[in-house]
Amino acid sequence: MVKFKAAVLGLGHVGRVIATDLYNRFQGDLVIADVSEGALENASKELKGVETARLDASNVESIVKVIKEVDLSIGALPGKFGMNCWLAAVKAGVNLVDISFAPDDPFSVDEEAKRAGVTIIPDAGVAPGLSNVLAGRAYAKMNGKVDELTIYVGAIPENPSNPLGYVVTWNPEDLIEEYTRPARVIHEGVQKSFPALSGLENLSIKGLTLEAFRTDGLRTMLRTLKGVRNMEEKTLRWPGHVQKILLLKELGLLDFNPVKINGQTVSPAKLTAKLLKEKLTGDPKDILIMLVRAKGQIDEKQTEIKYVLIDRYDQASGVTALSRTTGYTATGMFMLLSKYNTLGPGVIPPEIIGMDEHLFSDLVRWLEDHKIKISD
Repeated sequence: MVKFKAAVLGLGHVGRVIATDLYNRFQGDLVIADVSEGALENASKELKGVETARLDASNVESIVKVIKEVDLSIGALPGKFGMNCWLAAVKAGVNLVDISFAPDDPFSVDEEAKRAGVTIIPDAGVAPGLSNVLAGRAYAKMNGKVDELTIYVGAIPENPSNPLGYVVTWNPEDLIEEYTRPARVIHEGVQKSFPALSGLENLSIKGLTLEAFRTDGLRTMLRTLKGVRNMEEKTLRWPGHVQKILLLKELGLLDFNPVKINGQTVSPAKLTAKLLKEKLTGDPKDILIMLVRAKGQIDEKQTEIKYVLIDRYDQASGVTALSRTTGYTATGMFMLLSKYNTLGPGVIPPEIIGMDEHLFSDLVRWLEDHKIKISD
């Protein structure tokens, strides 16, 4: 393996997992960056000898300063900083793997990235991310002749005990974005938008009875998976969850627009996010469930392709299934960027990786090395 210097931007639940994996598996120097001195100090105690840097992700130049001397970078910051990461990567001339759930269109920086000779892999977590990879593989197997493509995915607690039956293990503001951002789908060959949380259905996956609802997870696939007749993503939760979230939404508690209370300006959604982080705690043991199902034609015959992933909390390391599947997918993308010089330049969404049999196989092996198994 060629020696690299890499940077990890953000040391939240997933960023810490990413940094630890790179530290353990890659020969090279590592820079870890975060806004919190405490997070940097705690991480550096475990990751001996790593370089640390304070990061103000709201400032593109601050990101550039951290990554300009590295070979590859991974962004593990909240979605609101995603665009800043992309712009910084272009300006610094450094390839980027990014897992932020950014509201912006990553293709908006495609031409700039190409001119700078930079490769950006956006949405490189579990969903969007691995879900895109599996959708891209099914699409390639069917040579684009896909009538129906549905992604079901969610991380849920093994033992739901709080009122929402959910434990917050990632950025709660991004979670609220998932529950409020209109869900873009393809219906009869036409892109349409539906409210998040709509299209409720019940289903069973590997003996788990769950509910599924629309979320805005297709993102780049709306552009890259051409010709699919019907396509949507649905998030999975324990039954009854949606009804409770809809109540919060109808009460305005998921609205980011600020309101005034006794002369003080407060964003209801930011307050809700803070309370969710504090109150939706408990047993960290979780289950990550993903089902990618495609119906279409192979050699003029109607066919169904399914990929299933069930991952669970790792007792030995204390890492959640969501952090494992998100973090190790991201480091797998890092591995591909370090191994192949054919990726890019430009914005390369994960489904493009799924369309390439060799890249797909390498990523699957990487995940299997981390005991993440995809079945059909």
